[in-house]
Amino acid sequence: KEIYEQPEAIQQTIAQALDGNALRSDFLQEAVADFENIQQVQIIACGTSYHAGMIAKYWFEQIIDLPCQVEIASEFRYRLPVVVGNTLYLCISQSGETADTLAALRDTQKRAAAKQLNITTMAICNVTTSSMVRETNYSLLTLAGPEIGVASTKAFTTQITVLTMIALRIAKAKGTLTNSDYHRYLQELEIIPEKVEEALKTNEVTKLIAEKYKDSNNCLYLGRGYNFPVALEGALKLKEISYIHAEGYPAAEMKH
Repeated sequence: KEIYEQPEAIQQTIAQALDGNALRSDFLQEAVADFENIQQVQIIACGTSYHAGMIAKYWFEQIIDLPCQVEIASEFRYRLPVVVGNTLYLCISQSGETADTLAALRDTQKRAAAKQLNITTMAICNVTTSSMVRETNYSLLTLAGPEIGVASTKAFTTQITVLTMIALRIAKAKGTLTNSDYHRYLQELEIIPEKVEEALKTNEVTKLIAEKYKDSNNCLYLGRGYNFPVALEGALKLKEISYIHAEGYPAAEMKH
């Protein structure tokens, strides 16, 4: 059910930002001054949200020319990493209450305050009343609606959608995209719900593939570039739902 709600959820999420084929003038307008000053991005998340952040890393670096690091929240909070000024700390969580991500956020804020560093914090989540939304400078909702299934689907794709919108807003604020590229990205974003709907029509073929591989004991998901995090997410889904051992792996590393 939730898999088939993805086109509508993505459409609702996009509607927060798009006015025709342009970003709405009021979209994250209050954050523009901070966006202009940030020198790097640190994404903090767990599980599926971490994979969404790994995909966004490519966009922050390629579209905005900003260094971007992505770290699992439980590792980030216990590693006590150096807090750097003029950094956007981006926390991703479906519920906005993920314990490790929330602890990492609070610890980072305390340490930045102690050092008198100027940082910007932002939450991406699905719950408007969550702790993460209340405790960050800015927030953007995924508008995915309730997600009951163990294997996150529409929350994942709406997180990726929101991350795209943020990347484009920062690129606009910093002037790192040409007008033609900027509008091309927006046009592509606008038709994503249609493409997801088209992809969902392959369900009968998918059933045949599932029947063929249902007795496998191990599965490797391979991908390069931003498809490597997609491979990690695919492997996670198979483990969660079928209990078949699966691993995501960078495709080019197979030869090593």
